[in-house]
Amino acid sequence: MKYMGLHKHNYERPRFRPGMKWEEIKWPEITDKEEYVHPNTVLDTAAADKLYNFAIDNGIKIRGHCLSWHGSYPMGMFEQLTPDELMANTVEHYKFVAKHFPKVSCWDAVNEACDDKNGLYLRETVYKKAFGEDYLFTLYGLAREYLPGIPLVCNDYNEWVPHKHQSILKLVSSLKERGLVDVIGCQCHISAHMTDEEFDQIKRCYENYAKLGLKIHVTEMDVNCLKWGDKDPKPVSDETLAKAADVYEKMFALFRQYKGVIENVTLWGVSDKHSWLNSFKNREGLRNPALLFDENYQPKEALLRITQF
Repeated sequence: MKYMGLHKHNYERPRFRPGMKWEEIKWPEITDKEEYVHPNTVLDTAAADKLYNFAIDNGIKIRGHCLSWHGSYPMGMFEQLTPDELMANTVEHYKFVAKHFPKVSCWDAVNEACDDKNGLYLRETVYKKAFGEDYLFTLYGLAREYLPGIPLVCNDYNEWVPHKHQSILKLVSSLKERGLVDVIGCQCHISAHMTDEEFDQIKRCYENYAKLGLKIHVTEMDVNCLKWGDKDPKPVSDETLAKAADVYEKMFALFRQYKGVIENVTLWGVSDKHSWLNSFKNREGLRNPALLFDENYQPKEALLRITQF
């Protein structure tokens, strides 16, 4: 279950122009901080409650996603809070989800904390600026305090890319030394155009993560059928659809190979109709059939491949 606290305020993001520097952005000024310091006064959890209750009533395990993420708030909002105000917001949020969703089987704690750029370690976020270099120990510590007994997941993407793989290993090792993490979350947003080298990198990353003695969750899997960066993108061909099915088959064979450490696999959606990849980096609005069921919720070849074993 993806938990999203929906605020009832009106907050419009400023436009970010190409070449514009972060410090040049003029954020709308917050004049009343009450609803930002104490967000639970303005939350609407009706949609999340519906999913949560359906899962509980039908014996379906729920993964919580996520407690803290730099991309889950309107940009410029938390930047105007003092460190004490942001801490009050964070503590209140953690307490709320612990009480309101008590039967979640695990929580992605701090989402996507590692930087994408080679040579960098942690992503620069509002949390890091407010709470300091050791902010992850602070946030995972709060998660341990308010969600005792619930496995905490360190969740990130591009988990097999060599430099990011090393950053994730470094972060997870430091969290494990302090008893603050239980699971490595591998998002597994991959491509129908994966190369043999990339498959080898994925296998190597699972081997190295397994050596840490923690479990692995595949948390957000889908297979992108478009090539990002194409100057003249074309609609997805039957050949690419066949490649996507091959990728699903190869990945699930790999998951089974590491079934001693990979506890579960979560797909990032059910039907191609609602995949985030239909819009992300897809200005032309091309169909991006990245999941196991088509737009009409009919099973695709990829589903048949991964269930025939």
